[in-house]
Amino acid sequence: MLDPLFFPYMGGTEKVVKEVGARLVRNHGHEVQVLTSMIPQANGSEVEYIDGMQVIRSPSLYLERLPGFLPPPFTLSPLIRREIMGRCAGADVYHVHNRFWYPLSIYHEARQRGELSLTIHNARPRGISEQVDRWGGLFDDIVGRKVFELCDHISCVSQATLDDTIPIDHQDKAEVIYNGVDISLYRPGLDASELRETLGLGPGPIILSNGRLVEQKGFPTLINAMRLVRDAIKDAQLVIIGRGPMKDDLIELARKNGLEDSIRFVTGIPEEELPRYYNMCDVFTLASYYEPAGIVLLEAMSCGRAVVASDVGGIPEMISNDCGVLVPSRDHEALGSELIRIISDTNLRRSMEHAARNRAVDHFDWDIIARRWDLSYREIVE
Repeated sequence: MLDPLFFPYMGGTEKVVKEVGARLVRNHGHEVQVLTSMIPQANGSEVEYIDGMQVIRSPSLYLERLPGFLPPPFTLSPLIRREIMGRCAGADVYHVHNRFWYPLSIYHEARQRGELSLTIHNARPRGISEQVDRWGGLFDDIVGRKVFELCDHISCVSQATLDDTIPIDHQDKAEVIYNGVDISLYRPGLDASELRETLGLGPGPIILSNGRLVEQKGFPTLINAMRLVRDAIKDAQLVIIGRGPMKDDLIELARKNGLEDSIRFVTGIPEEELPRYYNMCDVFTLASYYEPAGIVLLEAMSCGRAVVASDVGGIPEMISNDCGVLVPSRDHEALGSELIRIISDTNLRRSMEHAARNRAVDHFDWDIIARRWDLSYREIVE
């Protein structure tokens, strides 16, 4: 598997690689190598084993500051091709997890040595910003099309991602394989009373959101919606988990809305603590403007939380009507209204919580997703 970033850095893509890779080793007998960049958070070793996977870290330049329309961090790893020709030369399948990062020479080199698979974690950009939409679309029209031609197999994290990103003439080798969730870690019934006290939250209802503090996640819409929620439910609180370049702007927006005492920003939460945050909330929300497939929604659902989310990208494929509500993107009034409705109706909320847990267990358990990948790999090499 090729991913420019990997554990201990843990974005959505990195979580997919780690969770699926570990299960392919443990449950399906695969040998898995992860070829990635050397990052400051790693222990400095070029080769290590994580959950049975051999992780090879290529010397890299790590950049945390980029032009505004490019989301950091970014790595430059000039020796990746050498690793494909050396320590990774014997692979049956080369599985790329970031189409924007690798030069075409890497795809050519990998395809000469084995089958080439690509997962589209980020759909063609639409509705993020003028710059991102333009440059992302230009990439897919020029470079992306050549990448799709080279690949033997393409997977997408949602049907919306496939439809928006893969040209018609390459859709015959594309399929949808959803992201998943660890249903044993993310489970309902965890005591969060101490966490509520630590955060200084009162006894009122809690709304939770989790994501990078970047434009596409829609936090300005959520903060504006929170003003409406506070007008209706005076003791409601909003907790936002995440870090990113918009944090200062969001704090200022909260201040302008008179919400300084109603919103908490928290960062650096270890994954093993996240389930308590989900259990602490009364409703989880994701106000994204662009979202191919939000793993955080699955985590909230697996913890038995009702969800309110934007009707964009792959989100409608994850949320059924009985476990959550979809609202138009960028519509803070609709978002606020649904948050108020679910918080105020205990019976409705309890019904949604039960349905959300069942949907996560039945459809999005990482074990189910890993079995799909095992079948796909076997079909690719036949």
